[in-house]
Amino acid sequence: REIGRDVEMRVVVDIIAGASAGGINGTMLARALSHDLPMNALRDLWLDNADVTILLAPDARAGTWSKWFLKPFLWAMTRTGSFRAISDLEVRQKLSLFVRSRWFRPPLDGRVMARLMYEAVVLMGAAKSSRASLLPSGQSLDLFVTLTDYYGYQQLVQIHDPPLIYERDHHHILHFTYRRHSNGEVESDFGLDNAPGLAFAARATSSFPGAFPPARIVEMNEVVLQRNGSWPRRAEFIAKSFPNHLRAGIDPTTVSFLDGSVLNNRPFQEAISAIHGRPAFREIDRRLVYIDPHPVPAVLPRQHVVPGFFTMLRGALSDIPSSQPVIDELTRVIEFNEQVRRLRAIVDSARPHINQLVGKVVTTTFDQPISSEELRAWREQVNSHVARDAGFAYQAYVRLKLASVRAFGAELIVKLRGVPAQSPLSRVVSEIIDAWALHKGIVYERAESEVLEFESQTAEHLPAWVKYLLAFDVKYRVRRMHFLITGQNRLYQLIDEDRFAGLDPLVIDQLKREFYGRLDALRRREDAGFYSREVRELAADIFPAAPSGAEVRHLQAYAATFVEQHIAKLDLLIEQLAVETDLNASTREIDDLLASLDPAKWHPEARREVFVNYLGFPFWDVLTFPMTRAREMGELNEILIDRISPQDARTLSGFDGVESLKGIAFGHFAAFLSRAYRENDYLLGRLHALDRLIDIVCDAAGVDPKADGIDVLASVHEPQNDEENDSADDSRDDGRDDASAEVNTQLRQQPITDQGADDSDADIGNEPVTRATDDFSGKPSRDQTNQQNDENRFIRHVFLPFGDTCVADPGRSTILNAWPADQHNRRKTSSKLTRPR
Repeated sequence: REIGRDVEMRVVVDIIAGASAGGINGTMLARALSHDLPMNALRDLWLDNADVTILLAPDARAGTWSKWFLKPFLWAMTRTGSFRAISDLEVRQKLSLFVRSRWFRPPLDGRVMARLMYEAVVLMGAAKSSRASLLPSGQSLDLFVTLTDYYGYQQLVQIHDPPLIYERDHHHILHFTYRRHSNGEVESDFGLDNAPGLAFAARATSSFPGAFPPARIVEMNEVVLQRNGSWPRRAEFIAKSFPNHLRAGIDPTTVSFLDGSVLNNRPFQEAISAIHGRPAFREIDRRLVYIDPHPVPAVLPRQHVVPGFFTMLRGALSDIPSSQPVIDELTRVIEFNEQVRRLRAIVDSARPHINQLVGKVVTTTFDQPISSEELRAWREQVNSHVARDAGFAYQAYVRLKLASVRAFGAELIVKLRGVPAQSPLSRVVSEIIDAWALHKGIVYERAESEVLEFESQTAEHLPAWVKYLLAFDVKYRVRRMHFLITGQNRLYQLIDEDRFAGLDPLVIDQLKREFYGRLDALRRREDAGFYSREVRELAADIFPAAPSGAEVRHLQAYAATFVEQHIAKLDLLIEQLAVETDLNASTREIDDLLASLDPAKWHPEARREVFVNYLGFPFWDVLTFPMTRAREMGELNEILIDRISPQDARTLSGFDGVESLKGIAFGHFAAFLSRAYRENDYLLGRLHALDRLIDIVCDAAGVDPKADGIDVLASVHEPQNDEENDSADDSRDDGRDDASAEVNTQLRQQPITDQGADDSDADIGNEPVTRATDDFSGKPSRDQTNQQNDENRFIRHVFLPFGDTCVADPGRSTILNAWPADQHNRRKTSSKLTRPR
């Protein structure tokens, strides 16, 4: 509230990536955000059902005398204090049950795990309406969940000698999307019609090797039938998620998948790749927030003992691969940010010169109406100036543009063919398009450079290379749209200056939204689905299969021969692609949009900024395109990286640090042995996350909680408006005073004393007891309604502030949302949390 008095801020989560337990949480979070759904089922999944007594397969469960010879070892570990966690009676009992259960086959039941995942997804319920969502209109959400394909699939790779080899790939990513278009249309993979697909992602990404059997789609089919459910989008899910398996002739329903953390425990790259080009209709502070519940300590021992045989095997096969650092991914983000800063410096330093150039071309003042025809004429004059003034740099620029457009055409044909971008056919198509361009005379000539003043194909007698650029240079127009959006962001920074007095931020927002709409239309031209069936069939007819190894060995000669043999069909394909791409229409739409800016609503100086950015972009592109050709830069927004971990919590005195977590013992398996441990980590995880999220929001707003006197703890308790004051929870004590606040953690008392060796064999029941989950309505009981309303309000006002952000969850995190703890069967303890000074 205190931040909101000075800064209007909205925080949106739009990318989530996770592996293992983080994949489970990410899946449920993405579904909740997409359709505004409660997450009680996820809380119950972890607290009630993430227990060995429930997950053990019935035929694997140890009896009273199973492997009785292990009991003395457990007794000895208890007496010697070798493992502190074994002093807990519940842990000792369940550890005894687990280690004495079945060996050499997975002891945990995969079908039970699949059923729990399916029930958790379904019990979240259906959206109240087609537009119910926590995402703004026009926004999208992407979820990436990592799996490990045990057998993998073969991929053909082109090298020098031998020309073609086969490699086996075991990595796999499941990608789910939610798109909420500005016109209200919704495309979602998170509805109940795809609940089994989401449940399979959660089951497969957490299929820890040796503990669970591999996850397979046929297993999920059985669960759906047993629960009387349905999977209307099963075929669509398989086609979208397993194209490589289908191309290789492998039935995806029978493929065995293991825990995603085996090969990709920290899916940063997928999240980072999805950030570029994300829409933001307001000024943006883009954050990549990752959760690391067990970070590397600041100081590591300088001397190490030689690892033993079993320790070395476990480290090589499990611990080391799943804990590889993300330094490479973070370094790429740092390099990206440095390049953004360099490009900004170039753009800013060139602005005065480009202002003068545009001022010489524009023949009217910016407080007067401007027609589309005037804009078009001015744009062509600026293009002509750029061609003359850039000198030798312009020659290199045009040659790079031609190479880029040829590559775009080849990539588009590969997409039309439906083959991977890294396949040998992709390389062959690229070489053939280059050979075709050379055959057609699409080669840059310096004497003809000034003809680029035209940006449409209406002009007569244009050289072939110019026509080709005008027909297929989608990337140029995408860069221009990004630059115009960057210009809108710059206006936000300038709006408080006297020369922009009276400028309404809403008109900036509206134009920025229009720019994103045009950018989306351009982006569609990069997808195979944009083009007609006839074009796709023609591409398949021309490129039916990859060439043989002998043909690939002499690829340039093969490409030249191919062009001669198929020149008529290639000409027809390129011509039809140009017609359907229709970049002339795209350019006219931008001219018409900018000509429609109302001088009565737009301050003349702000209108001038918009036109300078549009008309002067060719000059900026000459300067920056050679630097950005290798990667898309988007709107020149830096990506700030923030971490959520126990080490980073600053407010929770006495509850910070990895030492406060209980479930990390036994290689992160201890939480499966104790509900008390799960409750401890579940609550502390949310408190740590809340602490850090408040830090992130304050930093984004330019606020220092200490210097500005913001009561961090009070922000959790204060109602957000008068309506909330009158809600069912208005009698709740906010627990604040000037120095500290009392927080009831409501954790069950944990036994810490030694109960004796006999207790370790206490009969904890061979029949698991679990909460009934047969009610698939997804509707809360009357007593639960107020609780869910309170929980949803907490999510909206406290936890959705993740930032217009990527949340990359690197593995065994169970901390993505906050929910009040269950009230039954727990003892209250009080802990003092002090505000930062």
